[in-house]
Amino acid sequence: MRTALLGTVLICGAVIGWCYQGEGISDYAKAHKYLGADRKEFTYTITSVMQFAKPFDVADMTDDYQDARLIAQDADSATVEITYYPLNTNRAGIGENPNWKRDYAHMTKYLAPAATENWDEKMRAELLAELRQDGINPDSLTDLQVVTQVSRWLKRRSRFTTAFAIWLVHYPKGTPEVFPPLRQAFDKEKATPGTTDQSMFDQEVLGRSMFYSRVHGSCTSYSIYLATVLRALGIPSRIVFFVPPVDPNDRQQTEMLLSAIHHNGVRTAIRHGLPRGGFANHLFNEAFVGNRWVRVNYDVVGQNTLDDSYLGLLTHILTTDSISHVPIAETWGRRYAMYPAVGPKLSSQNPYRLLRTSDHFGAHAKIANPEVKDEELRAVTVREAYWKDALPAAIQAVMKNGDPTNPDFYIGIQEYIPHYENQMRDFEARAGHRFVLASPGHPDLHAALSGMTLSNGAQYQMWGVRIDAESRKDIAAGAAYAIRAINTSETYTWGFKGGLVVRAPSAAR
Repeated sequence: MRTALLGTVLICGAVIGWCYQGEGISDYAKAHKYLGADRKEFTYTITSVMQFAKPFDVADMTDDYQDARLIAQDADSATVEITYYPLNTNRAGIGENPNWKRDYAHMTKYLAPAATENWDEKMRAELLAELRQDGINPDSLTDLQVVTQVSRWLKRRSRFTTAFAIWLVHYPKGTPEVFPPLRQAFDKEKATPGTTDQSMFDQEVLGRSMFYSRVHGSCTSYSIYLATVLRALGIPSRIVFFVPPVDPNDRQQTEMLLSAIHHNGVRTAIRHGLPRGGFANHLFNEAFVGNRWVRVNYDVVGQNTLDDSYLGLLTHILTTDSISHVPIAETWGRRYAMYPAVGPKLSSQNPYRLLRTSDHFGAHAKIANPEVKDEELRAVTVREAYWKDALPAAIQAVMKNGDPTNPDFYIGIQEYIPHYENQMRDFEARAGHRFVLASPGHPDLHAALSGMTLSNGAQYQMWGVRIDAESRKDIAAGAAYAIRAINTSETYTWGFKGGLVVRAPSAAR
């Protein structure tokens, strides 16, 4: 979809401070991603080498946000060099086409129903009627307006199911079936006895059924849901797979990446967006808008690769016209349900890992790089402390199953950084874990973080603390203890609000 230019063109971009002069490259590419041979010299880039287990397609990995170069490949995995363009201006370049119905009618691969994106004419008619009832008339809108308004409308009209069985399904005859080796895992996702396979498919796997029942599952499920609706309206749609830039279960990979990034704003966004761990990935859509493919993440049109809410740095590994055409059950599904009994072995359950990385400020790029005040928690101040039986009722209600780490008391800090899911975990990894409790006339108590955290954003961020076994005999009933941290870092430190104490329970409690 890139159109060659004739002659020589000078393009300047104020957003990131660069100028480029060259031939034979599209206006869009020059202005937003820089596809010339020396493109890296006109912007800021991050280059990583990653290993991916199936499913992936190296040909799909080069797009408007990243370049990919295959280094090695075997039967189970590929090692790929990824160059990211985190400061791209792709969103500013999104166009719109008022004649989209006529112009896109030939794109049948991305318009036709599929096993999962299974719209039909009856659904199309009812969809249009419901949209018009809510004041949206696609016939009078441009493609960009349709995608923007319909994606917002669709997100509002459906509820979320916590069931996650979609990765345990395959499509051997063009219809969903439970992948036999994963039957036990699939049945565990059924909320109530007697739930049928078909009802599970209807709420997670089949786009038309999700439309009628107004329900959807995980991001994989929602990508089917949105693709089904957009195709029924005549907007070409496909589904894209993303992973984080590191395996979040391996802290060494996270540290490797963050220490290699010297652009403060980029590093902050990645740090805040990296997942906590577990099996981490994200799927969403691309819609054909303004005569090119545009990312649509739920209702965000023009989703960037750099995002402090989604994986930090979205790494594109695969594009498909239908979820039913990707062997998810045979690959991710088996790893999700059966690891470590399945391979290939990388760094954890996740089917990817970071091997090495670096960043680069282009020689011809003028890029501001100010410090970011709230990049991470460093010096924190404990503003509240509660013995476990004295926790406020609203916080106790969150702990439905109690606290398996069995702390004696909790401490809560006053600092909170928005859009940073891992801030407590990251601070804890760098700060000291031990504390001393002092009360006049009584022996000091020694304690350590229990491993439990509680957080409700700006309302509270709390750690559990457990008194050492050898100090437990010295706890004075009803005594008020001042808390002091044993800080082991000069950068990541605990402080305490003046006069703050935690009171041990009385003997009668």
